[in-house]
Amino acid sequence: MTGRKPDVASVDGVTAETLNDHYAAISTDNNYIAPTRKQSTTTTQTAFVSDWQVFRALDILRPTAMGLDGLPAWFLRVATPVFCRPIASIFNLSLVTSTVPLQ
Repeated sequence: MTGRKPDVASVDGVTAETLNDHYAAISTDNNYIAPTRKQSTTTTQTAFVSDWQVFRALDILRPTAMGLDGLPAWFLRVATPVFCRPIASIFNLSLVTSTVPLQ
């Protein structure tokens, strides 16, 4: 408000910019080589898991089954028609690329 330059917070010459540069430098692997595709994968996306297989797996959950996400089995059974296609797509993409897709 007085027209002076704002002070940049630093401790012993360490600023946010120097910290960012430091962690960017130590987090980068210059010798990184992307892994090769597994022999079991193909270049075209093949449906390994069908929507129907996921539908059946979710539809026959036992009432006592509850995963780490805390979702009750009744909720998964009721929402199965909505969840089966996206879950099958995620499984198939993961199997083809040997990676987990970004969220």
